Amino acid sequence: MSLDRHVSRRALLRAGGLSAALLALSRLRLPPAAAAAAGAPAGSTLQVLARRDARIFTAIAERLTWTGDPGMPRFRDTDGLLVVDRALRQLPPEVPAQLSWVLLAFEYGPPLFAGTPSTYSGLTPEQQDAYIGSWAESRFRTGRIAFQAFKNLAMLGYYSQDATWGAIHYGGPWVPKPRRTLPDT
Repeated sequence: MSLDRHVSRRALLRAGGLSAALLALSRLRLPPAAAAAAGAPAGSTLQVLARRDARIFTAIAERLTWTGDPGMPRFRDTDGLLVVDRALRQLPPEVPAQLSWVLLAFEYGPPLFAGTPSTYSGLTPEQQDAYIGSWAESRFRTGRIAFQAFKNLAMLGYYSQDATWGAIHYGGPWVPKPRRTLPDT
């Protein structure tokens, strides 16, 4: 049975490959008057990622972005998930749908792919790292592409946060630009 037939390689590559461009777009914000005119709500909530998908992705991103440095915030303590959700809003609807399926396969795959009777979230951090590594080096192209999509989205969300910049010695943009948010649709 070939797992590569069910997930379009092009769609997952597009999701991963656009992450750099989406980082730039996700950092832009409308001026307050334009945001009010666009009907943007004051508090942002997830619009693309379902609660289950957000929980799974956060668990994956926690391990991918973990540096061991106590000065760095955890992924869940940043607005990284909102940035990822905002980036996914800009892609064709089939990409987030495929991401949802891949997240489910990743979460419930350890019995099948790692021989461990647990979900990904139930593994120890060391086992989670090994499981992520097995997807990175999978013999299935879809697994490797999924890993790249997870990694790119996690890095997009995490390192777009001002709180992560100091520890990596990045002082931020040289020229401050006004930030804008995309209108919620």
